Amino acid sequence: MGMVAVNERMRERAVAALATAYANDQLSVEELDARLAHVFRVQTAQDLTSLLADPSRPGHSLDEVQRVDAPDELVPERALLIAAMGGFGVKGEYVVPRHLKAWAVAGGGELDLSKARFGRGVTRIDLTAIMGGVDLTLPEGVRVEVVGTAFMGGVEHDAGRMQPLDDAPVVRIDGTAVMGGVDIKHGPPERKSERKYVEAVGRAEAWRPSR
Repeated sequence: MGMVAVNERMRERAVAALATAYANDQLSVEELDARLAHVFRVQTAQDLTSLLADPSRPGHSLDEVQRVDAPDELVPERALLIAAMGGFGVKGEYVVPRHLKAWAVAGGGELDLSKARFGRGVTRIDLTAIMGGVDLTLPEGVRVEVVGTAFMGGVEHDAGRMQPLDDAPVVRIDGTAVMGGVDIKHGPPERKSERKYVEAVGRAEAWRPSR
């Protein structure tokens, strides 16, 4: 990221990532305060990124967008999932292929990619439901582009809450529903304690410069 200047949206994402880490017991309150003290002071993206280093996993980040990145050499080119009068399911730390196709014909499929990893750049996902349904859950922070076609059915997309950064992975989805449904949503970051998350966001206000 080099000498890219930090903007307000990047600082807010950093606060959210640190608050989530505190809520998940990845940071102590002392570690949280030490990092929050610098979030509003650093001037470069590189320095901000260093504040999001995962203390339990060297080389990993607490930031959701960076956590979904997968090295190019680990990303398969394509995969096909079919459910005909049956079902399929994908979940966990799945590495999503560059082009993933999923068909549900008189059946159902669930793609829980909330913990999945994506290659840098563009990932294509084609979802087809014919007298059936496909549910897709994406992690917060990825950039999503959706094209939907429905005949006596529906294609729905819940855009989520978190605005992606410019360098976030792009997921292009083509959804087709014929007497069926395609449902696309975003899974929020997991938090063990919502109370601790709110507490951490409140503590950040003490370090925010007055306007």
